[in-house]
Amino acid sequence: MKKGLLILLALIIASSVFAFTKGTINPGGTVSFASHKPNSDEKAITMFGITPQVGYFVIDNLSADVLINYTYEGQSKGDSNEENSLSALGIGIGGRYFYPIAPGKIYGGLDFLYNTNSWKVSDYDGGWNAMYLGLKAGYVLPIVENVYVDFGLRYQMGLGDYGGDDYENVPDKYKENEESTFGFNIGLQIFFSK
Repeated sequence: MKKGLLILLALIIASSVFAFTKGTINPGGTVSFASHKPNSDEKAITMFGITPQVGYFVIDNLSADVLINYTYEGQSKGDSNEENSLSALGIGIGGRYFYPIAPGKIYGGLDFLYNTNSWKVSDYDGGWNAMYLGLKAGYVLPIVENVYVDFGLRYQMGLGDYGGDDYENVPDKYKENEESTFGFNIGLQIFFSK
């Protein structure tokens, strides 16, 4: 029991030496490829996303984040030459906790996004608003001092109901946001310490 406590204490002390300290500013961002399902009955669609973000470490290893998210997905319907596309622009807030694992750091986090979505199906254009909760985990690997490559996984699920002009006269059963997305991302993170 004493050995276990000593090992735990040594790990905590060792990890604090390599912490991202309070006051550190973290601009960065990722690109992602994901599998997106509009609802549980639909087939998955491949999606591409770009997510720049800025983080501020409120305490050692805990970052509060502001992020912008742009995603695009498109598909053709085979012989009919019908093209469908969806793009979304969102803004969000979140947080990440980092833990040192040599030579980099692992992290886990949550974020909340509010998106404005637009779609094109054949000759019809439309749009709606939606909210999402995202769970993320990853590993940042240093390449030069204060610059890290970010490798991560992300799961995002829809929250609440869709809003906007296209959903004003839609029956309630079609308004529920049942979207889910799972993907991987890679990016660059820079950490400016005090």
